[in-house]
Amino acid sequence: MLSESLCYAQGRLSSKLAKIDLGSLGISEYQQRYLSSYFRNLDGILQVYGRILLLATEEIQYPLRDFVLVDYGGGSGLLSFLALEAGIGTVIYNDIYDVSCEDARKLGQALHLPLSRIVCGDVDELVSYLRKEKINVNAIVSYDVIEHIYDIKHHFETLGSLPRTFVVVYASSANSKNPLIVRRLRKKQIEAEYITRERTWGHKERDTLEAYFTVRKKIIAAYAPELSLAEIEHLARATRGLRQGDIEKCVDEYRQRGTISYQIADPTNTCDPYTGNWCEHLIDFGWLERTVRNAGFYQVKMFAGLHLLSGSSLKQVLKITSNLVIKLVGNRAIFAAPYYILYAEKPLDRGPLERL
Repeated sequence: MLSESLCYAQGRLSSKLAKIDLGSLGISEYQQRYLSSYFRNLDGILQVYGRILLLATEEIQYPLRDFVLVDYGGGSGLLSFLALEAGIGTVIYNDIYDVSCEDARKLGQALHLPLSRIVCGDVDELVSYLRKEKINVNAIVSYDVIEHIYDIKHHFETLGSLPRTFVVVYASSANSKNPLIVRRLRKKQIEAEYITRERTWGHKERDTLEAYFTVRKKIIAAYAPELSLAEIEHLARATRGLRQGDIEKCVDEYRQRGTISYQIADPTNTCDPYTGNWCEHLIDFGWLERTVRNAGFYQVKMFAGLHLLSGSSLKQVLKITSNLVIKLVGNRAIFAAPYYILYAEKPLDRGPLERL
């Protein structure tokens, strides 16, 4: 029931954003850089967000004003703003980064789409807020977030503990089935693992610029100064993909057993050792589907996204061809998709939820 109003909502929001002077809002350099990159193909980005919202609302049989949506890892807030512009009654913006929460609040005011509910924190804080406020959600959505979640198993188990019915629609451009994307992201992961970067304008202060391997060596050396340089380097390599608390647990295990049980099978996946923020996590789809089902969800599906028609004429022709293949073959063509969508549900509530 959202599809009829969605095109108009995308157009209205695009027009509002075109009038915004990002430099005058008092938002962070990080958010200015992030939004500027989106503005280069804003209509395409809003189309992706629109598909996410369509999947999230396609089963409802009650007015949109009764719908409760959580924008998890909301970042810039554009997905939240599109939902509000389309008429969704209650939108809860959530992000782990306090700077993004404040930036989204300011942008919402400038767009005359104020975010009345902002939850700053991770999934535990989100669920705690929903329980405290006695809010029953209908959908939890995100774009380019799941590939950064440190503990996906804990994430979905925590969401699965919510008492009422809802759907999850998570889209990500870290498509581990697309060989071109995999090649590009593996290069990025190797650079994050071994190369210390210089600070540039728009850097997200929450993320370290230091090579992850170097950071893990420092963490291990500080926690276990009795270890030799060779042992420290060995453990730093063996704990790729862990954040500080779990790295230290591995060191404790090494002290007791002379070895660690943790293993990471993927050759390049890595995360920020301080925050656990994965560098474009290339997730095995089979493992992901099993993990979500085991957390209490069913109807777990993976959808193939469509290419945005941008770039040179040749690139656009290739993208149009790829989109035709995806439309004809369906999700079997996910290997050619620029992004994937994870859809999962608990039994859907066919009647309106309590009004907030």
